[in-house]
Amino acid sequence: MTTVVPTVERSSPKMILVIALLVAVFAAAIIDIVTPITLIDIANTFGILPGTASQLGAFNRIAAVITALLLGAFAFKFRYKTLVVIGILFIALCSIGLFFAPTFQLAQLIYPLNGIGSVMIVVTAQTFIGQSYPLNKKAKAIGWVAAAGTLANAVGAPIVGYMADIVNWHSIFLWFMFPVAVASLIFVFIVFPFNLPEPQLSIKKAPFMSGFKQVLTNKSAVACLVSAFLVNASVFGGMVFEVTFYRQLFSASPSFAALIGPTAGTAFISLGAIVGGQIVNRVGRKRQTVITVFSAGILTLLSYFVPGLWTRVALRWTASILGGAGVAASINLMLEQVPKFRGTAMSLSSAFRGVGAAIGIAVGGEVLNFYVDPSIGFPALGLTMVTFAVGAVLVYLFFAKDPFKTQLQSMQQH
Repeated sequence: MTTVVPTVERSSPKMILVIALLVAVFAAAIIDIVTPITLIDIANTFGILPGTASQLGAFNRIAAVITALLLGAFAFKFRYKTLVVIGILFIALCSIGLFFAPTFQLAQLIYPLNGIGSVMIVVTAQTFIGQSYPLNKKAKAIGWVAAAGTLANAVGAPIVGYMADIVNWHSIFLWFMFPVAVASLIFVFIVFPFNLPEPQLSIKKAPFMSGFKQVLTNKSAVACLVSAFLVNASVFGGMVFEVTFYRQLFSASPSFAALIGPTAGTAFISLGAIVGGQIVNRVGRKRQTVITVFSAGILTLLSYFVPGLWTRVALRWTASILGGAGVAASINLMLEQVPKFRGTAMSLSSAFRGVGAAIGIAVGGEVLNFYVDPSIGFPALGLTMVTFAVGAVLVYLFFAKDPFKTQLQSMQQH
C-alpha cells in the first residue's frame, strides 16, 4: 500500500500569488450575477416562465458537480496554474457562446461551461491556501477568497443592472463578461509561475481512490459535506430569485433591484467573510458556522413576511453579513477534516455544494411556478429554504467535529 506523505505546514506564500488567485475567483464569480438580474428578460426572450429560466443555474451547478468529482480524483496530478488557466478559458468560452445562443436549449448546453471553469478555479484557490498557509493563518486567507467571490457580485450587479436597462441580456456576456475573463487570464498567466513548488504533488503516487476513501469514511467530513449541500440549497434557492422578488412585488427596475439585492447583499457577504475569517480561530470553526447559518436562515425567512421594502432589505443585509461569516467558517472547517487530501476534500465539498445549489434552484423555481401569485409564492419559498438551513445546522451540531484544536496542540508539541 502506498504511503501518503503528510502535509507540511509552510510559511505564507507571496502575496502576489494569492492576489492572482483572488482575481481568478473574482472573474469566475462575476458571470453568475447576470442570470438572476436578467431572469425575467431571459424568460421573455425564449417565451418561458421565470421559474423555468432559472434552470440555467441548475444545469450550471450539475456541470460544476461533475467537474468537482473529477477534480477530486485528478486535481493533485496537475499544477495549480494549469487548473486556473483552463478554468478561466472555460468561462471566456461560455461568455462568447451565450452571446450567440439562439435558443434556450442551446443556452442550457453552453452555460455549464461557466460551472466547469468556476469550480476549477475556486477549488484550486482553496486547496492552494490549505496546503500553503500555516494553520493559524488559513482562516483569514480563506475569508478573502470567499470575499472575492461575493465582491464580484457586488461590483458586477450594478453594472449588469445598468446594462440590462439599455441593452439585451445577450450583449452583457460579450461586452462585460468576456473582457473580465480575458483580463484575469492575462494577469494569472503572467503572475503565477508554472514551476511553483506544490505540496499537493507529494500524494501523486497515492492509489486512485485514496482521497475519496479517506474523506467519505470520515463521519465528521461527511457531516460537513451534507451540511454544505443543505446550506447551498437554502442560499441559492432564494438568492437566484431575489431580483425577481423586488421586480414583481415592488415594481423595481432591473438596476434598482440589482442595487438593493445582489449588489448590497453580496457586499455585506464579502464583509462578513472577511470579518469571519479574522475571528474564526477565536470563536471556533464549528461554533461560528452553526450560529451564523442558523441566524442568517431565520432572518432571511422573516424578510419574506415583514411589510415594507426597506424592512425586508435591512433583514436581508444583516443575514448576508452573518452568511459571509458562515462561509468563511464552514470552508475552514472542511479544509481541516482530512489534511492529507485537502484537494479531494474541497472538490467533494464543491460537488455537494453544487448539487445543493442545483436542488435549491430547482425546488425554488417549482415553488414559484406552483404559487403563481408572487405574494404567496415568495413566502412559501422562504419557508422551504429555511427548512434546508435548519437541517444543515442540526447536522453540523450533532455530527461535525472541529479538528483545529487537536492539530494546533499537535504542532505545539512538536
